[in-house]
Amino acid sequence: MIKYPKKILIVYDDEFPIALNLAREFELLSIKTNLFIPNKTEHWLNRFVFKKINKLARNLRIVPKGTDLFTSSRYSYTNYLESQFSKRINEFQPELIFCIHGQRFGEKILNATNIPKVAWWIEPDPNKETLTYHARPFDLYLSYDSEVVTYLNQKGIASKYQSHVSDTTQFHPIQNSIKTTDILFYGNWSEWREEILYSAYTVTKNIALYGNGWPKKSGLFTKRQLKEIYRGKEIIGSKLNVQINSARIVLNAQRLKGKTIGIDTRPFDVLASGNLLLTDAPSDLYQHFLDKKDLLIYTDPYNLQKKIKEILSNQIDVEIIKKSGREKILENYTYKNLCSTILEIASRNEKTHCANTVG
Repeated sequence: MIKYPKKILIVYDDEFPIALNLAREFELLSIKTNLFIPNKTEHWLNRFVFKKINKLARNLRIVPKGTDLFTSSRYSYTNYLESQFSKRINEFQPELIFCIHGQRFGEKILNATNIPKVAWWIEPDPNKETLTYHARPFDLYLSYDSEVVTYLNQKGIASKYQSHVSDTTQFHPIQNSIKTTDILFYGNWSEWREEILYSAYTVTKNIALYGNGWPKKSGLFTKRQLKEIYRGKEIIGSKLNVQINSARIVLNAQRLKGKTIGIDTRPFDVLASGNLLLTDAPSDLYQHFLDKKDLLIYTDPYNLQKKIKEILSNQIDVEIIKKSGREKILENYTYKNLCSTILEIASRNEKTHCANTVG
């Protein structure tokens, strides 16, 4: 009989949807969860006293940039975080520690515990050596980038590919939604993203843009052009779902083109919403979706313009594509699917862990 963990400690930088969604789905499976949030684990002494003294010392050039004068104090950020992490493990007594990786901490604690440990890397990072340091304390390290998986396995670190999924309670079709914009683009500024968006802008000005960095960093758009399409820094959750449903096309582009082959959350969320995604294609995309069946892929800015013109002039039957994309998400890429995968991984690692302990 397969033995699944009954209590899981989930670790993530903040109370972001990924952690909350995992906790919700595990609880539906009658598995108790506890969230450890580093960004909310800081002693007041560090926040209001140590930080100010450190900043003053750096500004006066008494100490080099990045120096912390209070590293030996138990109330410093790192020391207090680690002590609270250890305390949480002891109090909650989890049968699995699952870390969604952000900031690095807790290596000594993780190395010392016999509790099975699994982590998941979900963001692009060109520096694979950094990932090696992150991955070493864990029994298994998941990554949304298959290239990272190969690299870690070659380093002798057990690793497995795990893509993003979508929260289908948040992202879903809205009945009778009116298409008010031709193109929706959401995501932080990068040179490649601006090149792609500007290329789309030459075809249609009816664009809604959300994301950080665009007003300050844009070089192709004039201030007037950007003002016409820019809607704000951030849009998430149900509000994002409304905007997705209100666009004829959702446009996607990698932030770090050519530096990662993993795919971010956008393809999963847009397809879950039942809309049309027009995207570039990091190689991991082909593990999940088919061009012209589940979504549409552009190869360069000129090919993008051609695809947009075809879509807006109804030369492509997008309804079939949208239906296929959503069905694929519902079947394979929900948080229920992800939790099942994590539990299977945990049960296999538990067997290996017990064997190694006995040996």
